Amino acid sequence: MKYIIFCLFLFSCDINRTIDQCYFNYYANVGTWVVNPDKVTPSGIKIDSGGYLIDLEKIDKRIKNIEQCIIEVAKEYERKGFENQWQCIRPIKPESLKRDCLMIKIVNPIYSNCGKDWEFIGIKAPDKLCEDKGLIITPECPCMWRTAIFQDNVIISPPALYLWELGRIITSCNAIWASEFAKCLMF
Repeated sequence: MKYIIFCLFLFSCDINRTIDQCYFNYYANVGTWVVNPDKVTPSGIKIDSGGYLIDLEKIDKRIKNIEQCIIEVAKEYERKGFENQWQCIRPIKPESLKRDCLMIKIVNPIYSNCGKDWEFIGIKAPDKLCEDKGLIITPECPCMWRTAIFQDNVIISPPALYLWELGRIITSCNAIWASEFAKCLMF
């Protein structure tokens, strides 16, 4: 009898995906955010619109393009040992996006006279990251984040919807811009 109860318990625990099966890349949180999704894309991605009008189908299309490209690159580089070079936490493997885990939070944009074409999320970034891109940091032009990851599964973005962090979430590669995955991030 105990054996039957144990078997029933064992096989009844994992019926649906739980938050424990989402992405855990252990990225540092940039900022503190309250995320309250008020929209859902047709493919099931939760969006906290921040009150902005958002084209949910366009988000799905962009994410699908990024995902398909990442899967193709992962097929080519799977088991080739690039994980250390690209600073990946997990082995590279072709994997579909866990849409029920992903959320996008749209925040009020901050504009800078130094980056006229960019929207920022209003949080200072480490100067070294900007210096590595060849930018000159001054008190008038501080290094600021354009987008970030929060709690491993939330992309923080201004209304311009920079989705680059999706690549880091899916692949677990922190040096995504120095990898073959970089070509996937501009959709």
